[in-house]
Amino acid sequence: MSIKLKNNVRHKGFMLYESIVALMVTILTISVLQQSLQLMKSIQNTTFREQLRWHITQEKLQSMLDDAYEIRKITSSQIIFSKTKLLDKKHPVFVLSIREDKGTYDRMLRITTATNGGHEPILMHQREIKIEKISNLVIITTVNQAGEKSEMYLTLKEKSHDEQSKT
Repeated sequence: MSIKLKNNVRHKGFMLYESIVALMVTILTISVLQQSLQLMKSIQNTTFREQLRWHITQEKLQSMLDDAYEIRKITSSQIIFSKTKLLDKKHPVFVLSIREDKGTYDRMLRITTATNGGHEPILMHQREIKIEKISNLVIITTVNQAGEKSEMYLTLKEKSHDEQSKT
């Protein structure tokens, strides 16, 4: 933009308000980009952590079921299994069960022992949890607070002929 002075001499340059508007647009663009990058980074970290936690949980449950000597009972809310042949105080029965807080949609998948009491949380803050058995496959279906559905597939070990004859 040019400015006309009294002597009809033109000076070229920016007016003060043009400089301020350009500076405001630059600041606004930088702040939007910064917020977008922070949001993208937090989404990436959350998604990765959730997936990692899910896989660790699945591996832990699979190893517990692999070590189990006998699956006693499977219902839609629990799996009862023992790690040894003898059912006494030294060799507890383990229960993988669903705990539900009354009045909320907060459910937890947990492991308890019949002899020691107490529990170990496996998955927390779930809206729905369902356990089902199809042949030698245990399917744990969960729906988290955001409404995302996930399924965990665990295989039950087949009893060998020697183990079947002992029981």
